[in-house]
Parts: sequence; structure tokens; C-alpha cells
Amino acid sequence: MNQFIVNAQDKRDFGIQAGTTYYYGEFNEARPLYSPSFAMGVIFRYNINHNYSIRASAIYATVSGTSSSASIIPDPSINFSKNIIGAEAMGEFNFYSINPTNTRKANLSPYVNAGVGIAQMGTSLIIHIPFGVGLKFTPGLRHTFAMEWRFHKTFTDKIDDYSSPDDGRKPFLHNNDWFSFIGLIYTYRIPNNSYICPAYR
Repeated sequence: MNQFIVNAQDKRDFGIQAGTTYYYGEFNEARPLYSPSFAMGVIFRYNINHNYSIRASAIYATVSGTSSSASIIPDPSINFSKNIIGAEAMGEFNFYSINPTNTRKANLSPYVNAGVGIAQMGTSLIIHIPFGVGLKFTPGLRHTFAMEWRFHKTFTDKIDDYSSPDDGRKPFLHNNDWFSFIGLIYTYRIPNNSYICPAYR
């Protein structure tokens, strides 16, 4: 009986994400929310239990910038704006239990995630390493809301159409361009047709 109940539990979330993206590179080495652009996408999450999950997501976004904001770039000025169409798979860990099917109490938890992604950026197809932190809240009734700050480490130095000379002095974390996402995520726990006694939720 208990095995049936575990197998029957609702484990799938589907939802949307919306926020802003910006880039780090030669034109912006440290400033958050540099030249922000709107981003939106969809997300699917499979919850292994109340703490661990895996998720897949897709996003449409834009990153842009100008060399006029960087003192080390020679004239003439360089401007860029590139659309991003991306997909990623990530593992996610909630520090506290999150259960949106529990109608008896709300849950709040910080979380972390990391994975691998692929994106079409301009005319280039790139691989990136996404990782992030967030705060997740569920009031019950199958709804979950989250605030997330996610970084995407790429393996290209040409997002901004400018490659700095490689003199061997640039550390690994800064030798290629990055992009970042800050935004809100909403997901809904998809019902399972099997009945579960509320005592086991």
C-alpha cells in the first residue's frame, strides 16, 4: 500500500519564467543588471522528493551592450544586441521541504541549481553552464512561486563581437563572456489521476 502511494504522488510541475537578462564581458566586467533586456520562457520540473528535483527549461531573451561603457576598449565604439533562444537541464536542491500539494501549511525555502545548456545566440550555437540561487514559496493548492538569479558561463568570447587579446593573465572565470537571468518563476503541480490519502502528502 505504501509503495503504491509513493508511486502515485504528484511529481510534475509546469510553468513559466519571466524577468531580465544582461551580460558580462569586456564591456561589463562586474555590474549587475547592465543594459537589461526582457526574457521569458517555460519550465518543466520533475520532483524526486520534497528537496531534490530535476528540471528542463527553454528561454527567449536578448543581451546587449556598448563599448562606450568600458574604458579599456579602443575606438571606434562597438555596439551589439543578440537574441538568445536556449534550453537547459538542471538539478535543483531545496534546503527545506517544498510540497505544493500540502493544503495545511505554506512552505518557504532557498534553493540552488546547476546544469548544462545550449543556446542559439545570433548566428552561433553555444554550450553554457547555468547555475543559480533562488527563494521558493508555495501557498499550497499546487502553486509555487520563486525568485531566481541565474548565471550562464559560456565558452565563447564573442557574444559582444569583441575578443580581448589573450595574454595568459585573464583568470578562467573571466576569459569568456557570460549572461545572467534575474526573474520570477511560477509553476503548477500537475495532478496525478491516482487518489492519495491526504495523510501521506
